[in-house]
Amino acid sequence: MSSPRRLQLALFLLGAAVFGYLIARIGVGRLVSDATRTGWMFIPIVLLYALVYACSALAWQLTMGDSNRPSFWRTYAVLISAGALNFLTPLINAGGEPFRVAALAPWLGKRRAAGSVILHRMLHSFTYVLVWFTAVGLAFALLPRETPTAVFASLGVVALVLVGIIALFVSAHRSGVLERILNWLNRVPLLRRLGGALEPKRALLVELDEQITEFYHRQPGRFVQAILLEYLSRCIFMLELVLIVASLGFGLSYLLAFTIGGLEAIAGNVLFLVPFEIGAREGAYYLLFKLFGLDPQLGLYTSIVGRVRDFAWIAAGLLLIWAVGAPRPIAAPTAPAARSE
Repeated sequence: MSSPRRLQLALFLLGAAVFGYLIARIGVGRLVSDATRTGWMFIPIVLLYALVYACSALAWQLTMGDSNRPSFWRTYAVLISAGALNFLTPLINAGGEPFRVAALAPWLGKRRAAGSVILHRMLHSFTYVLVWFTAVGLAFALLPRETPTAVFASLGVVALVLVGIIALFVSAHRSGVLERILNWLNRVPLLRRLGGALEPKRALLVELDEQITEFYHRQPGRFVQAILLEYLSRCIFMLELVLIVASLGFGLSYLLAFTIGGLEAIAGNVLFLVPFEIGAREGAYYLLFKLFGLDPQLGLYTSIVGRVRDFAWIAAGLLLIWAVGAPRPIAAPTAPAARSE
């Protein structure tokens, strides 16, 4: 068995083991019961995420250039598999990024593939922050008047922090960030050892920085398109809350769903140390539904159905690990194509 296939087997077994653990932890009976209660609405809830992945895959392709890149469908399958591996990697949610680099390397080469994955991850994270900022703004307009002043003050602080993060992201795309991170590591006493270990990779980090800044400066149209596609993917995702609540016979406006979903995402990232967000997601939805004057039990149910959707796509991603490992026709890249990203 070749090394790539051994890696695929190891990732599949590891992911399947964690997947089985999560199912056992929550309970098969509970998952089946919740899916049954949702009824036929569970089908569009699951399929909705196919559109989320499609928008993100298109955004990712924009970072690769036009020539010598994998097809949309292979990119789509790699992204779904990487998403499953990210979810199954406790704490850091980064297990899928090396997989993405390896999957793209036959087309782009290792360095261009790494640059594309890093750039897409930065665009993805940047868009998340924009969505969070939008949700905070909507919260000021949609929260009940009797909401405690402390809540509005906290939202104001969060908004200021998000503005700062947005500024950092824009700076990173304009002038690079990887070499600056290395320089920062070398200046921090407790992190100098890590900086020293990464120092031999400085030339590679500079090259990856150049890919990131070139995409921003030389292809601003593609940069904006990628941001808009990622933002659209989050807008589509927020429809899930509307569908889940509707499956119980209740109504939830889209703007309120967007607000609750965006604020829950902020809470989930603040509590990133909780593996798989076990309990954190449920608690956040429960409190947010209550905060906006809704039945908090709806929030708990929304979280549980969201986890069932997670499991459906994790299973699909694990199966697609094998599909994306199939060999591709050999096509030698030309010199101009190597500069098309």
